[in-house]
Amino acid sequence: MHRLTLWMAALIGFSGLIGHAWVEASDTIYFKDGMRTVCEGNAWEKGDEIHCEYDGGLLIYPKSDVAQIEKGRSVEPELDSKNAPEIEPPAAQEAPSIPAPSPETASSATPGNSPGIAFYDPRRPQKYWSSEGRHHDTFRDAISALSEEFNRPAAWIEENLGDSNELSEVRQTLALRLMQSTAANATPAPPLDAAIEFYNPRRAGKYMTGPEAKHDSFQDALDALAREFDKPADWVERNMGESNDVDQIRQNLKNAQEAETDG
Repeated sequence: MHRLTLWMAALIGFSGLIGHAWVEASDTIYFKDGMRTVCEGNAWEKGDEIHCEYDGGLLIYPKSDVAQIEKGRSVEPELDSKNAPEIEPPAAQEAPSIPAPSPETASSATPGNSPGIAFYDPRRPQKYWSSEGRHHDTFRDAISALSEEFNRPAAWIEENLGDSNELSEVRQTLALRLMQSTAANATPAPPLDAAIEFYNPRRAGKYMTGPEAKHDSFQDALDALAREFDKPADWVERNMGESNDVDQIRQNLKNAQEAETDG
């Protein structure tokens, strides 16, 4: 008895569709990736494996890769060559048009993905690929390789893989989310000393005359500065200048006050 890898077994099953007559009451195994194998007898479950009688031995598949087993499938045997019609037999015309992918160029098994290299393909000797040149036996090994490459914890890689099974899309998703994460966590440049705006319509107190001095109206702000500089409100308004910076306004008022004193 021989244990074959799933992709070889799928290839043998496919060639059986076009090269050999099916025997009566043979079982058919349908895989989750769309492939199938026609046994030369029975197929049955044994623990976490599916066994299939084939060519005097057994083909053994992981149960997790199998969608269903169709029992007792029978197909008409091939016609003798001397009785065969001139045209191609219907059985050959109806054979699946999707060939078993080679281990080096397997395409994604996830429906809706464009053709390309798959992150996971159960038919390859090493089922998981983290890049075209790095192949792994387990999901955890692939995650560890991506963790090393993207310099992020394995948990982060697993959370940000996305839903695609196409390797290029998996890597693009990780690169994009890494860039977003880096931008979000970047330490901002130290801000310059923040100026206090005299007027800001987005604040609860739109006018300010000091760090803690907020006012609801322009007149209230003028009155507060008038009291502080001991001048009338109209004097404040004439000498405050055009700046919206509170410190500059206060400096303008101080300069005007000193100029009057010196004069």
